[in-house]
Amino acid sequence: MRSLSLPEGPMTISVTEERRAAIFTLDAEAGAPAAIALAAGSAALFGILFVLASITADWPIGPAAVPPYEQITRNAQLFHEIFPSLAAFPPAQLALVAWFCVVGLWLVYLPLVWKLRGEAIDHRIILTGAVVLGLMAVIVPPLFSTDPFSYAMYARFETIYHANPYLGTARSVAPGDPLIPYLYWRDIPSPYGPLWTLISQALVAGGDRAPLEMILRFKVVALAFTLLDGWLIYTFVRQRWPEQAGWYYLAFAWNPMVLVEGIVIGHNDVLILAVMLGSALLLARARPIATIAGLTVSALIKYSTLPVVGLSGLRLLLRTPFRARWWLAARLALATLALAVCAFFPYWAGYRSVMSTVNEPGRGVNNLVAKVIGGALWLLTGGRLSTHTPAAIVGIIALLFATWQVREIWRSRMMLNAWTIHDELAAWADSLAVFLILWPRIRTWYFLVPLGLSLASGRAPRRFSFWFLIGLTIYSYISYFR
Repeated sequence: MRSLSLPEGPMTISVTEERRAAIFTLDAEAGAPAAIALAAGSAALFGILFVLASITADWPIGPAAVPPYEQITRNAQLFHEIFPSLAAFPPAQLALVAWFCVVGLWLVYLPLVWKLRGEAIDHRIILTGAVVLGLMAVIVPPLFSTDPFSYAMYARFETIYHANPYLGTARSVAPGDPLIPYLYWRDIPSPYGPLWTLISQALVAGGDRAPLEMILRFKVVALAFTLLDGWLIYTFVRQRWPEQAGWYYLAFAWNPMVLVEGIVIGHNDVLILAVMLGSALLLARARPIATIAGLTVSALIKYSTLPVVGLSGLRLLLRTPFRARWWLAARLALATLALAVCAFFPYWAGYRSVMSTVNEPGRGVNNLVAKVIGGALWLLTGGRLSTHTPAAIVGIIALLFATWQVREIWRSRMMLNAWTIHDELAAWADSLAVFLILWPRIRTWYFLVPLGLSLASGRAPRRFSFWFLIGLTIYSYISYFR
């Protein structure tokens, strides 16, 4: 098998002195404006996060509270039991101010990355900013989502209540748990992968923890993996484009979606991205079995990366001499199966262990593309099929995705042996992006992984693909209002 490697040899951390100079210094002619833009941008981002961290709700929570306002009120008041607040608003006004802050983050970020494209930026500036912004994001209440509370709740099924999180619901298993008031999904089993449940159990272990402590643990872990993601992206890009690596680092580490969805809320997508980038490192070192094992681990955290597991394995087989393909395929299948068995073993109860994920499309279609497909089904079938028949929509989406993916593999089949790791990362990003564009339920944080992979691939900042992903991310915020 011809290994997938970089044109300049094995991937390393070291760089030449000439490249180091390109990385550590801003261009002499444009250095001052770029430095001013970085300073102003970082200060503005920090200021907006500070506002989010310092506001709370002054509304008593009662039985008549509107659920979204109840969620934002509880989450804000929980964090401000410890962290001081400078202003208090009624829930509706608090939600409005919070969303204005999110818009403000994007209005700072987009001009900043556009202005600095093509600049050689010192990675130490970006790292310092990422740490400072990340620490501020940790103390911002997760106003926009209850997912970290769900992580902790499903983990407590096993550690506290000795119940299977893939069979029971929070309301049925632990109706009196202190986390119950903070949950949105109280009547569904866990939709997360078994490996994430195991990780969550480790994070909430050690007795009956208070809700705030449990959520802070998830947020601190999210910060750590976000910083790792940014560094891995920088490491990949500087192998071939050292003078541009700082910009890619900036484009990820200071991105509002990464700061809010990754750290403020603490979604597990930052861990998934780290695992996938680590798998890419293994692939660059010609470790095909370990690569597929790593991608399988990402899918066992959240099933959304399953398409990449199969497609990456297929490309590995196509790059392998024909006589060796069956042996490689057997080893890849065995590694994937072994990891799945080990992860599911503590919770396996037959098909019911995955039914919560299978039923996900039936919880409501909020993706415009899927709605269009549903509308076409309704017209073609005389109303017998529509968005209310998720199985039909998922079937059509799977067919569309498979058709597109087969076309892409066919087009690239003659170039596979010449591919670099950056080409593979770009292919992973494209596959996930198209999959998410078609999937019935769209969520903003889902795009964190393809964005990180796309940046790690080193695509030029003027390329349509990067800005298209940014546009998709901004569009996906509609999911919060559907």
